Amino acid sequence: MKKWLLGLCMVLVLAACDGKKEAAQADTKPVIKIGFNLPLTGDMGNIGQAMKGVASLAKQDIDEKKLRYNYQFIIEDNAFETRKTAAINQKFISLDRVDAIIDFTSKIGLVTNSTAEKNKIVHISICSSDAKVAEGKYNFIHGTQPKVEVEKLVEKIIEDKINNVVIFTSVDQATITMADTIKRKFAENNVKFKEFRTNPGEKDVSLILNMAKEENPELYIIMEYSPTLDIILKRLKEMQNNVQVTAMETFNILEDKNILEGQWFIDAAEIDKDNYERFVTYNKSDNLYGVGNMYDAIMLLVQAFENAESKDKAVEELSKIKTYRGVVGDLWQDENGIFNSKAIVKRIINGKPVTVEK
Repeated sequence: MKKWLLGLCMVLVLAACDGKKEAAQADTKPVIKIGFNLPLTGDMGNIGQAMKGVASLAKQDIDEKKLRYNYQFIIEDNAFETRKTAAINQKFISLDRVDAIIDFTSKIGLVTNSTAEKNKIVHISICSSDAKVAEGKYNFIHGTQPKVEVEKLVEKIIEDKINNVVIFTSVDQATITMADTIKRKFAENNVKFKEFRTNPGEKDVSLILNMAKEENPELYIIMEYSPTLDIILKRLKEMQNNVQVTAMETFNILEDKNILEGQWFIDAAEIDKDNYERFVTYNKSDNLYGVGNMYDAIMLLVQAFENAESKDKAVEELSKIKTYRGVVGDLWQDENGIFNSKAIVKRIINGKPVTVEK
């Protein structure tokens, strides 16, 4: 009996030693630092928080794998402001010494672009629609691009035989780029349109709404962000204007989608079923705008760093990934460093976006 107990003790001791050895080896692995420049507060705070949540889930998934590197995430709040974005990027470079940066939308990505290029830091901007964000060797975009979404939008409008459209456009580069693409497609297909532009964050929209109403449109395309988006939708309803409204992606950011009941819009590729349930459960929320893109961007970076001969070669490995099966479906990287995905049609049903056409 004593020999049996002694043998058991030795096994336990050896197992403990092996565990400590593995932990020590993990601790000594080189570290890859990824900085996340996200809007955790402000008008886009709900989106940024959802992305932060899925980043934590991705970190758990990464830690369960046997990889060359340990991965450290540094998450900062830019409140969706360019000045704060620039300050955070400077912190990432000078203090944190990050190896990569992930941010969100063209507005923020354009600020990061020059920082990444100058300091040779890999940068992926998710949900950015302005191709300028991806200019340079170190800059990339992951998200369904305007050309793809516009083609789907125009296809749907022609299919519904809509011939007179009003477009509301926020004066920032991302929405202007998308609106210009829409207008070119409308001209090619003989769809009548009138555009009205607003300043970012504008709240007094009474004049442009009255002018827009005089155009007798069959459809409003609202290329705006909150709070202007919310105000326009609310005022249209108060005016008892039963004209259809649509958008590309931005209806996702509304907290209360009941105001849009029955309306359709164009959205980026959706998360596959298994990961959708997983993300909703983890975040305890079905607010998943950009969440799939965030998860994919993280995993693309991990693949690039793991396959590279050294940290500084990761950008070359990322450039080599021409096709990728992500949680938002099949991605393809074009010659400009943009990981594209398909566009779909959703409709607000019982206050929630439901896919009606892929």
